[in-house]
Amino acid sequence: MKLRRRILKREELESINVSPLIDVVFILLIFFIVSASFVKIPGVEINRPMAYIAEDLQKNTILFALDSDGVIHYGGEEIPLSQVGPMIEELRREVDLPVTIQVDLEADGAQLAKIVREATLTGAPVSVATRKP
Repeated sequence: MKLRRRILKREELESINVSPLIDVVFILLIFFIVSASFVKIPGVEINRPMAYIAEDLQKNTILFALDSDGVIHYGGEEIPLSQVGPMIEELRREVDLPVTIQVDLEADGAQLAKIVREATLTGAPVSVATRKP
C-alpha cells in the first residue's frame, strides 16, 4: 500500500494542472478586449494638407501681418486689401509658396477672413501664425 501511495504522489507531482492558467489567460483576454478602443474608419480616402514647421514658414513663405487697427502689412509697408490677391499671384509665379498671416490678438476677425479669402482665391495654401502658450 505504501508503495502505491508513493507512486500516486509522484504522478501527482509530475503532472501540472493547467486549468488555472487557462482561466487567467481568458480573464486577461477579456480585459484587453473590453479596455481596447476601436477606431471607426470614415470610409472615405482624404487627401490631407501638408503641415509646415515654424522654421520652414519663416524662410519660405509669403508673410502678411494684420495689426490691431486692421491694417495689413507686407515687407514693412502698409497695403490695402485689394492688393493682397495680385501680390500673392505675382510672388507665386516663380516659386509655389504658402501664405502665412500673423494676426494681432486684438485684430478684427472679419478683416482676417477677408485676407484669407483673397489668398485662397489665388490657390495658395494659407495658415495663420500662432505662438506657443
